[in-house]
Amino acid sequence: MVKIRSKIVLISVIFLFSALLWGQRVSCTLSKTQFSMQEQIQITFTFEDIKNSPRSVDLKLHDAFSVIGGPYSSTNYSWVNGKSTSTNKVSYDIIAKKSGKLLVPAYVFKIKNQVYKTKPIVLMVSKSAKIDALDPSSDMPTMFMETVLDKNTVYQGETFSLNYLLYTAENVVNYTTAPLNTLDGFIVDKFDLSNSPKSSKKVINGKEYLIAGIASLTLTPTQSGEFVLPQKPFRISVKRSGQSRTVFDDPFFGRNTKDINIVAPSDTIMVLPLPSSAGSAFTGAIGEFSMKVSLDSSIIQENQATALHVELTGKGNLEHFAFPEQNFPEGFEVFEPKVKNNFKLKNEDYSGKRSWEYVLIASKPGTFHFDDISFTYFSPENEKFITLRSPVKDLRVISHNELEGDYTSALSPDEVRLLSKDIRFIQMGEGNIFDSSYDPVKDQKNWIIYYIAILFVFFFIVLEIIWKIRMSNMKQIRYKNALKTALNKFQKIIDDQDAELVLLEIEAAFVDYLRDKQLKNNVHADISGIMKTIETYKYAPGMLSHVQLNLLKDQALALIEDIEKI
Repeated sequence: MVKIRSKIVLISVIFLFSALLWGQRVSCTLSKTQFSMQEQIQITFTFEDIKNSPRSVDLKLHDAFSVIGGPYSSTNYSWVNGKSTSTNKVSYDIIAKKSGKLLVPAYVFKIKNQVYKTKPIVLMVSKSAKIDALDPSSDMPTMFMETVLDKNTVYQGETFSLNYLLYTAENVVNYTTAPLNTLDGFIVDKFDLSNSPKSSKKVINGKEYLIAGIASLTLTPTQSGEFVLPQKPFRISVKRSGQSRTVFDDPFFGRNTKDINIVAPSDTIMVLPLPSSAGSAFTGAIGEFSMKVSLDSSIIQENQATALHVELTGKGNLEHFAFPEQNFPEGFEVFEPKVKNNFKLKNEDYSGKRSWEYVLIASKPGTFHFDDISFTYFSPENEKFITLRSPVKDLRVISHNELEGDYTSALSPDEVRLLSKDIRFIQMGEGNIFDSSYDPVKDQKNWIIYYIAILFVFFFIVLEIIWKIRMSNMKQIRYKNALKTALNKFQKIIDDQDAELVLLEIEAAFVDYLRDKQLKNNVHADISGIMKTIETYKYAPGMLSHVQLNLLKDQALALIEDIEKI
């Protein structure tokens, strides 16, 4: 009987232990198994009824995925029918680096001498969202990004740009990203995060998207070959649906908005090497250019300076080359050229002018011949090197003796007489004739300047009186013109300015109105709300968007209108 009881207890313990082990489980899930490189997905590891479960996981997905967020850890406890359960979840936000059929491997976890293993997961990743899909019911994301290159193939040294386009079906209130300053194999000319992007609308598979170019990147390749331009993460703040909160309740995004991490996909560009037949006049210029050469003077005096001007006009990599060295004749002292840049970085590349000024000082007289000024650039349109040549006029250098003349020989008597007549004419030439009886005091014409001076004095006295009267009634004048002055200030606020500057202008216009009207904050209930919002915005001006500022400006104008009705 004792043996039977012992066996029953042993079987019960084994069964209970097996039940506990059966309840312990580790699983790996993904938010989507079919998606595009433009979409962010989430991978989640769930540990059920396992104590001391890990708070992070080595994903081992570096070749196929980029981690853009996480780990996010959460624990949930529950008590059902006298039995407690616990669930711990560890999640990561990831985005695919390449398209095709990808495999998330099986993960093995060893926790307190117990080994747990997840199942592998097969994913289908497309290069882009299903923009060309014929099925209107295709599952399109509410938001994704696209990387658009203005050129798929460029030459080494050729400046180009890529744009980051945001497709969104949600109400975006702000977006941020870290600037890109370095990139292997490229010179980063400019990374621009647009404050007021141009936008358009497009219906894709039955869903309407707002498309905006929120950022752009301009690069100049320094090496040839095929390069993968990396993904670019962005953080997008969107307004939550079903909310009716105001900027007074929620000055920063808080509960009225949600942040979404999204990544612009990578892209590939082919950088071609330049041909080898460049020549000595090539210094790295790539684009389309024209050249103009001029000399200040073709005749100068010995030891006098003149300047040779070379001007290049066009578009291309104007920032990244120097003018080729030029050979000048012997007998000149040549200084380093003075360079002037007058170009701007536009949508695709640089456009404008560059000029070089060579200062030449002649050390001996004579007539000097200059070689043609040569400049070679590579034209991507024509796919060949083009050499510009411009002739320079001969320069004549005159000696001091030649300029002064040679008067060492004696003059003839006729020459002396002729020279004396010239001198006599200069010394005794007649000038103006004046009447000895003329009295300038009695001449009324001379009194005009005094009349004008008296009028000026009278005019300034009147202005001073008017100014003093106006200053003594300044409070009444400001009170009367407060609305007109405020409206003018608000109209001058433009969205192209920096967000922090716009905020200060809104504050100045509103505060000046209250001061001119001699009002206190307790006159209207909403005055303190607007002032509180302005002060709150000042603590984080980098998070401001022009949408928020326009809303704040409209609310300030509406409040001014209400005050005027009081």
